[in-house]
Amino acid sequence: MADFTHDAAAEREPLRLGQMVQYAGAAVSLALVVGIGIWGYRMVMRDVSGIPVVKAMEGPMRVAPTDPGGEVAPHLGLSVNAIAAEGGTAPPEDRLVLAPPQTGLTPEDLAAQPLDGNDAVARAEAEAGPTPSSPAPPVVPATQPERQTLTEEQIKALADEIAAAAATAPGDAAAPAATQTGPVIIPASVPGVARSLRPLERPQGLAPGAVAVEAAASGLSAAAARQTPPGLTTTPIPAGTVLVQLGAFPSVEVAGHEWLRIAAGAPDYMTGKDPVILEAGTGARTFYRLRAKGFADMGDARRFCAAMNLDPTQCIPVMVH
Repeated sequence: MADFTHDAAAEREPLRLGQMVQYAGAAVSLALVVGIGIWGYRMVMRDVSGIPVVKAMEGPMRVAPTDPGGEVAPHLGLSVNAIAAEGGTAPPEDRLVLAPPQTGLTPEDLAAQPLDGNDAVARAEAEAGPTPSSPAPPVVPATQPERQTLTEEQIKALADEIAAAAATAPGDAAAPAATQTGPVIIPASVPGVARSLRPLERPQGLAPGAVAVEAAASGLSAAAARQTPPGLTTTPIPAGTVLVQLGAFPSVEVAGHEWLRIAAGAPDYMTGKDPVILEAGTGARTFYRLRAKGFADMGDARRFCAAMNLDPTQCIPVMVH
């Protein structure tokens, strides 16, 4: 009699389930590979030979508005809008009314005579009424003044009368002063200075001509000094001194003559200004700076440059450090 055990059947069942899972995974992988291949083939063929087609939208492309004429504007249909609305001239109106004629002046208005400037002022004052302080003058009716034409002889006679009156007026005014020729004596009883002080007489040895000669000599010496070109400045300039540079020149003589030219062109602005010529150099090149001294501060120097009306590159305020 054969013996049957249940262990063999239990061992075969797990092996069969594992094989089914493997087969299913292989089928899914194969289907995925085939699907990717087909999709790639279609993409390549569509890009090479395919024609894109755009599907039209449903419905009409343009829709007519509900009111084709648009919004109705006010005053539509009047004659003034007929040309713009209909493209032609409007028909004539059924009823035409002419404007009334212009009203002119009445005979009463024409009888009055126009007023000139003086009569208008008098009429305005009369209408304003009298002032409380003074009685109102009687109003004279306005009359047109008669214009008289003067001849040449009458004009000359009138000018002679005016000149004669002007010549006699100073004499008449000076007549009362000429009557008081005697000195006015103040009584001793009146308090105050009894004797007026008088200036001393000029010394006999002082000659006015000598003073004039000395002034002329000093003026000539100053003019001669101004005509002499300044030389190189050797004295040290204290720190804080404000100068105005007027340019840089290759030699001292050129700088001196430039100073004389500027001083002669503007003598009023150069009064009280002293020349300063300083030697400077850059590398192997030597030049001389022309500067002016005699300014209170930097503001005074800037005003000097503005008054001289020089090029900003030629007039530069500087301060000695």
